[in-house]
Amino acid sequence: MTEEFSKIFNTFRQDIFRLIYSYTLNIDDSKDILQETFVELYKNILSLPDDELIIKKWLMRVAINKSKNYNKCFWKRKVTNYEDEKKSYSFSNLKTNVEIFDTLKSLEKKYRIPLYLYYFEGYSILEIANILKLSESGIKMRLKRAKNLLKKEMERI
Repeated sequence: MTEEFSKIFNTFRQDIFRLIYSYTLNIDDSKDILQETFVELYKNILSLPDDELIIKKWLMRVAINKSKNYNKCFWKRKVTNYEDEKKSYSFSNLKTNVEIFDTLKSLEKKYRIPLYLYYFEGYSILEIANILKLSESGIKMRLKRAKNLLKKEMERI
């Protein structure tokens, strides 16, 4: 069981971390939620099938739920986030995925998450709809609006 857990952890930790970070926009909080997500995996590893794709989707769902719960908590709403205060985005010369991901931070969560899952993780619209528990048309609309927002931001430069 420990070997299997280690393999899954090493395989998916970066993907899950990036997903969580796209919700929290805070590295330390993302690390905490990542740890909680993998604790859930450890508790439930025997009840999950051996299919890596199913395990990844399960981990993503757990991470999304934990991230949403974190964003709802009293502490998050009442404490100032210094990372939010020091946001200053440079949109010039976007060349790397890191710079593009930083640009995505400026979008609302409802647009940022589907864009991240579609372009960075390579999920289809149907898969994103299942992960986020939304309709396919809702995901298509969010992707379209997110692209338009990014396009306006780029034209503004």
